[in-house]
Amino acid sequence: MSRHVPRLRAAVLTYRVLVRQVLTPGRLAALGALGALMILVGWLVGVAAGDRESDAAQMLRDGASYADGFGLIIIVPIVALVFGSSVLGETREDGTLVYLWLRPMNRGPVVAGAAAAAATAALPLTVVPTVLGGWLAAGRVAGSADLAWGAAAAAGLGTAAYSSLFVLVGLLVRKPIMWGIGYVLLWEGLAVGLGDFAARLSLRGYTRSVLSQIGGIDYGFDAHTTATALIVLAAVTVVGLALAAVRLNRLDVA
Repeated sequence: MSRHVPRLRAAVLTYRVLVRQVLTPGRLAALGALGALMILVGWLVGVAAGDRESDAAQMLRDGASYADGFGLIIIVPIVALVFGSSVLGETREDGTLVYLWLRPMNRGPVVAGAAAAAATAALPLTVVPTVLGGWLAAGRVAGSADLAWGAAAAAGLGTAAYSSLFVLVGLLVRKPIMWGIGYVLLWEGLAVGLGDFAARLSLRGYTRSVLSQIGGIDYGFDAHTTATALIVLAAVTVVGLALAAVRLNRLDVA
């Protein structure tokens, strides 16, 4: 009987195989263009605010709102959806996932390596435009550096949580992109405005709280504490990976 591949080695092997597979030129071009659009529009927003001679506090709120509305509700979940849903979902459907079982290894490390591959591909395409877009929309006024740090933390943590969630979705349903877009637009886009209870069931409510708390900006909503937001986002990441491992363990990938 073949000896199982050690967990860490299995995760690294999976990561190396899948990160190259998900980083296709088409995805990089399309998602990179979306990020470039956010940066360009953020710059235009900042220039317009400067021409109106808006006060610094208002410009910071505008920058935070822009980082939230464009970055956290569009860029972060959409990019994470594209990479997260495809990293195992596509390989299962086209039959290439079976090659990961040419050597015996547990399913948990495979899921961890896949989620790491999805997050690695997604992070530069989510964090950079969210940070630069928010910073430029704030007109680079005093305090915009803190806004940039908050945007970086919110986008990074949100990308990790969404990536884990969409790895699971990619294993549960066919055409996960359609289901994921429906979730992002119909739930994440609306839940924050549906009241406190609905907002607590939305990842966006926690990512924008990280943006607000770390950025030191109050822009008109009752934010969760930093500790609460970090705990919830970490819990979603871990639970998503655990459920994906259970799902993968029940699949016949041969």
